[in-house]
Amino acid sequence: MWCAGQRLSQRGLRSTARAALRFRNLSYTHKHIGAEGNKMRIIVLFTCFQIAFLTEAPCVIELSCLECVPDNMPLVTSHRAANGSVVVPAGEQLTLSCGGGRLLAYPLRSELVARCEDARYRLAHDSSLRHLLELGCQEDVEHCSAPYQGRAYQTRDAARGVSHLAALCFDEDSWQERFAHVSNAPHNALRLPAHSERRAPLTLLGNFNHMFDASTRLAAEHLYSDEVRLNRRLREMFKHDQYNFADQRLTSGKLLSGRFFDDQNVRVTEFVSNAVPVWGSVARGNLQHLHADVAALLAAARDHAPLHVYCGTHGVGSLRTAAGPRPLFLKPGRFPVPKYVWCVVHDERAARALAVAVTNDPFVSVSEVRDTVACESACGRVRWLRELRAHRRYETPLYGLTFCCEVHNFTALVPEMPPQVIRAVPRGPDGMLTHSYQ
Repeated sequence: MWCAGQRLSQRGLRSTARAALRFRNLSYTHKHIGAEGNKMRIIVLFTCFQIAFLTEAPCVIELSCLECVPDNMPLVTSHRAANGSVVVPAGEQLTLSCGGGRLLAYPLRSELVARCEDARYRLAHDSSLRHLLELGCQEDVEHCSAPYQGRAYQTRDAARGVSHLAALCFDEDSWQERFAHVSNAPHNALRLPAHSERRAPLTLLGNFNHMFDASTRLAAEHLYSDEVRLNRRLREMFKHDQYNFADQRLTSGKLLSGRFFDDQNVRVTEFVSNAVPVWGSVARGNLQHLHADVAALLAAARDHAPLHVYCGTHGVGSLRTAAGPRPLFLKPGRFPVPKYVWCVVHDERAARALAVAVTNDPFVSVSEVRDTVACESACGRVRWLRELRAHRRYETPLYGLTFCCEVHNFTALVPEMPPQVIRAVPRGPDGMLTHSYQ
């Protein structure tokens, strides 16, 4: 029979239906075709139509196949689930849910309704046709809610199983880090909310390759991998302003320092998601000193207290041109040069914390200092800021004007730092982490 073994497309189904109707009309006009013959031919054609519809590929979800489902596979609601797999015939509907989390492809949604179409999923809300691998949930990172994306750097070994080394809250649309979170726990093991580890990757690289979409990751790697190209782009953007950069150059700085991690985990800081554009004198100056002081405090406190460090960026830097301030984006609306790079150190057990912010602007004039410093700075009495306080360079704009804040005042000005983290910290001097653990 003509339809035997055929797998018809939707166009083929419609053509078959039209052919059936034409045949039926013709059969009644030709008197030499008997009534029984007419019925038989119509039955054959409509049988072909039914077979073609039934042979459209179903949607098969093999939950035991690691390569077949996305990282952080959503929950599937369907009456077709059985024995670790779900087989949904073409045309049937199912629901994909991330519970309290959000979907990677749709950060504002925690649930999707989809209809199976040719082994893929036609989404009800936007009619797009998606592969299952595109419909994973976000990593469950505390205090990182839509529209931002939460990710975790994680790895797995035979001795300790899955380890989370750092968590990251990210604005993927603008490629800007809101905050990253690390601790001084043994092996840098960061405690995250309860979630399934079934899909934990074997290597850090494998995990990173799933953290961001390929085009965004490649754009960032291309931008930050070559500082000559980075600064050529910067000068091209401002060539008509005849701006005097005074030998300043942008460099690819790090949000989290390699000094925060054990030697075997330093690679976490080398991924482009940890890169932040910083002016050279700031990167080699007070940002480097701050990282060194935070790393020394983490090490000194390891045997005494669990410390948590949150580092992030705030605001968009600008250059003061003749036409007024111009915001610094390395691509239109994306890859901003941050105005501040900050770290908050939190001793959860002692209920003490301190916020330290470095101004990423070596061009701040004396008249602008008051407006640049966001709080009454306490850096002069923070004993663990040894390198930062040396020669009082934290007060010098060339190296990145730096100020130390009481954390509640800081979170009121810098929304990227989650205020829930330091809720138990007393306000005022009693809540400030100024002592060293040595």
